[in-house]
Amino acid sequence: MDNDNNPPKRAPENTYRNSGENKFVEQLKKPVVFVSLILLLLLLGLYLYKESQLNDVREQAAMEREQAAMERAAVIERANQQISENNRYLLETLMKPFSWALRTALLSGNTEQVDQYLFQFVQEDRFALLVVADADGTIISSTDQNFTGAAFSDHFNPEYLAIDSTVVDDSNQERVVVVSPLMGLNSKVGTLLAVYRPAPPIQQQSVEEEVEE
Repeated sequence: MDNDNNPPKRAPENTYRNSGENKFVEQLKKPVVFVSLILLLLLLGLYLYKESQLNDVREQAAMEREQAAMERAAVIERANQQISENNRYLLETLMKPFSWALRTALLSGNTEQVDQYLFQFVQEDRFALLVVADADGTIISSTDQNFTGAAFSDHFNPEYLAIDSTVVDDSNQERVVVVSPLMGLNSKVGTLLAVYRPAPPIQQQSVEEEVEE
């Protein structure tokens, strides 16, 4: 009777846990499950390795593009500088013989000849304006008639009237000013000013577009 009143004994929890673990281990020991697990791990490792390689390639490509862009920018800057220097040299060389012809016309008092010289010269590509001022600083000839008869210093830098050699002022890349003195035998008889509009500088974007085409 006493035995019937005692509750049945429960199996220890560890027994069930160990039983479950044993079944899992037994499943792993099966060739099909074991090989599948190994393949899965290998594929995962291969994926992570390839992803790491792709990241390295992307970073390297980005660095190379950045380096190439810097090199292109440096090349373009040097090219623009060389073009600017060439323009300066050509303008100085061109103005000297032209100023000699104007000096001869001024010394002979032939202002009509001066006008003809200016209007012929302004036909050249990229020259926007030419003016000649006399020794007193009055504009006596201009391709823009609005300046004729006006004081040079009212429209242009008065310091230009004091120069004694050809000067190229390219502080404004879109409007280069060339000034040349007109020298007589013993004194200055006038000043020539020309406004030159150079070609726009080379831009990196335009170069890239040409390369793509």
